[in-house]
Amino acid sequence: MTKIDAAIIRTDLTMKLGFFGGTFDPVHIGHLIIAEWARTALELEKIVFMPAGDPPHKSNSQITPVRHRLAMVELAVADNLHFAVADFEAKKSGKSYTVETLRHLRQQYGDVAQLYWLIGSDSLLDLPNWYQPKEIFRLAQIVVYPRPGFPVKAANPNFRRQTLQLDAPEMNFSANQIRQRVRLGQSIRYLIPPVVAQYIDDNALYR
Repeated sequence: MTKIDAAIIRTDLTMKLGFFGGTFDPVHIGHLIIAEWARTALELEKIVFMPAGDPPHKSNSQITPVRHRLAMVELAVADNLHFAVADFEAKKSGKSYTVETLRHLRQQYGDVAQLYWLIGSDSLLDLPNWYQPKEIFRLAQIVVYPRPGFPVKAANPNFRRQTLQLDAPEMNFSANQIRQRVRLGQSIRYLIPPVVAQYIDDNALYR
């Protein structure tokens, strides 16, 4: 695994990069499956995980400090040469707005690189409430993966028509459920990579 920032990735006319933003609290098997599915389906050179520092839809009191979330993602992707981690949002002050991250990426790559931004169907339904959603579509190709209970057909039709829809399996579990299981002392085996489970235990997270 190579920890990267967009500034040090080469710009290439043929480069196709996927970016996967999220809280990742914690990163789990579902995230990794979706990322690999998108990478192979879209023939992307890399999927870059982008843990949010201060997501606008959550207060800081609701989420684990970003240093832990970043470390867990780094551990989770270490065995996949096609995965990488960027800490731009983790180090950025203020809210982590997707449109600002995409502007940063566009400044690094210019207009010739092909950027793909991966979101769940739950986020697609909520997209009209995001900060400058129309600008997001101008800056990158939005790729939507299915989430149970959030049908793509219910999304804003103008936004839906501009997306690529990923025919990936639905993951019927969430990071919130994993945190609850840790609090209750229940097994999280097979839900997250073993190295992440060990990190959670070593740092007494979600107790």
